[in-house]
Amino acid sequence: MVSFTLVGPSQTSEAIILRSRTYGESDKIVTFLTADAGKLTGIAKGAKNSRRRFANCLDPFTRVRVHFRVRPGASLVFMDSCDLLQPPGEFVDPMKFAYGSYLTELVDQLTAEAQPVSELYVLLNEGLNELRSGAATAALLRGFELRLLHCAGYGPELLHCARCHRTVQSDERAFLDPLHGSMVCSSCRTPGESLLPVAGRTLSMLEAIRIAPLGNVRTRRLGHATAAEAAQLLGHLLALHLPRSLRSMKLIAALS
Repeated sequence: MVSFTLVGPSQTSEAIILRSRTYGESDKIVTFLTADAGKLTGIAKGAKNSRRRFANCLDPFTRVRVHFRVRPGASLVFMDSCDLLQPPGEFVDPMKFAYGSYLTELVDQLTAEAQPVSELYVLLNEGLNELRSGAATAALLRGFELRLLHCAGYGPELLHCARCHRTVQSDERAFLDPLHGSMVCSSCRTPGESLLPVAGRTLSMLEAIRIAPLGNVRTRRLGHATAAEAAQLLGHLLALHLPRSLRSMKLIAALS
């Protein structure tokens, strides 16, 4: 039985709902990313029957202003109410839902509870808004993934060899060490090493989209070979830090 005695004072923050599930007959357990307090998981008492406190506010991708209280030592915060700021709307489209799920699932898996990183909230809000307004392009996804890795403290150094620290030029080939998530230049590669080859121009492109606003990135066209190479590289980098496989990937594959 969940008890919420001795909760702290009320706090308020903008938040994006990541996921929710039914708890008991009328409550919901909700995980949300806040602008001020990081990722939190809370209980919304009576949410299934509420017409005022949580009306249309607890679905994934919804942006809300959440009012909550923290109980010292407890794993769940107590959610008093939510104010609707931006409904999920466009995410009723199956492909938008699938890619929106991918972005929120990545953020969920790569963040710890109650670790405030304001850039993460800004990034997720920006990414979801780009999906609302257009297609999930390869450049948009890679840009989001790279910025997320950097925000989470796992950002890869793409343009320098991890062994000799030389800058990798766009007209040469480098190699990803998949065990360490680092780049190795051709001179430092040891014969027989199982490394993933990556064109220098692909690395330069990825660094450029990492530092650009997602709104500018989404319309950037990538050649088929470059897009495939970039997706493979980011897949390896993300896999180093994801605790489990992404369910959203199966949904995207089923809809593609």
